[in-house]
Amino acid sequence: MTTLPIQFSEDQAAAYDSVAEMLRLAGVDLDDSLMQSPKGDSGVMALIGKAGSGKTLLLAELYKALEQAGVDVVSGDYESRKKGNGRTLAILAPTNKAASVLRLRGVPATTIHRILYPPPRRRRGPAPEAGP
Repeated sequence: MTTLPIQFSEDQAAAYDSVAEMLRLAGVDLDDSLMQSPKGDSGVMALIGKAGSGKTLLLAELYKALEQAGVDVVSGDYESRKKGNGRTLAILAPTNKAASVLRLRGVPATTIHRILYPPPRRRRGPAPEAGP
């Protein structure tokens, strides 16, 4: 089965180009699937739109392009101490419902809240002994 290329609306194409330009400044060229040294400050970008305007489709396509360029798109259980090399990017959603819809499309998204307020980490090692 052959998948047809995605046809973006005018608004989606403009949003894709804006994200691609921000990533290019951060050293990720989606057009050539290359990672280079950053050319400017990395930033944060919000993708907003009405229900059904194609936000999920756009983020799914951006995720595929980022993956081809070698960017590690991280999810909510990411620990930065695991590996210090390479580039990482997180796709965040305002609600768990929105993150869930993205995950159904194969995008490893999580909520903004989970990144800002990660759950407490469990202690590793032996359990503390009970006192007298």
